[in-house]
Amino acid sequence: MSAISSTLYSLIIGVLFIFIIKFFYEFFNGEKPEKQIKKIHKYFNKETIKKIDRLEHEPRQYTLYQVTTANGKKKVKVKPGYKVVNIVPKKDKNKPKKGTM
Repeated sequence: MSAISSTLYSLIIGVLFIFIIKFFYEFFNGEKPEKQIKKIHKYFNKETIKKIDRLEHEPRQYTLYQVTTANGKKKVKVKPGYKVVNIVPKKDKNKPKKGTM
């Protein structure tokens, strides 16, 4: 009986130890790219995605992706918690507006 309880105790402690290591690894090294790409596919579910390029990665802050779709290229920032933010290009102030000249 003591062998069974000892084995059960070792399994419980081992599983807890693995979850703690996994949590700290994700905390210090950022989130998993596979999960980020799945979230991008979910965000662009109505569009055809041709290619996803990873442009920039700042651990625990954001990851910048360039998504090539059938409609064109879009930049997307994935923040912690797998939040997808669409990046809108800035307007050029020196460029004249259409129909004003």
